[in-house]
Amino acid sequence: MNWLLISDLDNTWVGDQSALEKLQAYLADRRESFYLVYATGRSFGSAKTLQQTVGLMEPNCWITAVGSEIYDDRGLDRAWANYLSDNWQRETIQAIAAHYPQLTPQSPSEQNPWKISYHLEPDGDPMVIAAIKHNLQKKNLSVQVMFSSGRDVDFLPLRSNKGNATHYLQQRWQIPGEKTLVCGDSGNDISLFETDSRGIIVNNAQAELLAWYDKFGASRHYLAKSPHAAGILEGIAYFKLANP
Repeated sequence: MNWLLISDLDNTWVGDQSALEKLQAYLADRRESFYLVYATGRSFGSAKTLQQTVGLMEPNCWITAVGSEIYDDRGLDRAWANYLSDNWQRETIQAIAAHYPQLTPQSPSEQNPWKISYHLEPDGDPMVIAAIKHNLQKKNLSVQVMFSSGRDVDFLPLRSNKGNATHYLQQRWQIPGEKTLVCGDSGNDISLFETDSRGIIVNNAQAELLAWYDKFGASRHYLAKSPHAAGILEGIAYFKLANP
């Protein structure tokens, strides 16, 4: 394998079926030259359902639930799970979040031992996220709060996000940053772009990712002119990671 491709699913890899089919046809002809990983906020079960619905090509690994789980053909990666479990106080964090009525728990299928997920109520003030972060910091809890798409609020171990999971897989497969390409569209993808990898921000990106790009974007980041999978194809050509 020569390079590593890691992409968010919803509104990045997925969102334009025609462009998705073109991207996957292009990559299928080069499948032996790269590792493919989907990095999604979805649970593993939800991501597998999406795979069947839209016809996703089979990846080498799945980074699911915003980096809190990694799956391959052997199942859940227990080494990653053990790494995240260190100093993770799930019940304490859940009890603190329960004091904020603007947060509504997501469905049980979107929760796991290393991820606590809520929706911010439509009339909820996003400033409540800052208040929760402050409260958790005062209690010295090892947790990060991720807010994306204007409504999704995830509590995760400090070690857990898509970017850290990317580092873990880079080390497993011995793939350097210059041979890694990450793709995303929203706030929970920011950690992907904080790695030393090359990155594609698709043109339909959410405001929080575009704001991050305006402030921290580097030469290794490419803001595509096209949305969804077409933007990924555009970025692959820009970075010349696969022969045309």
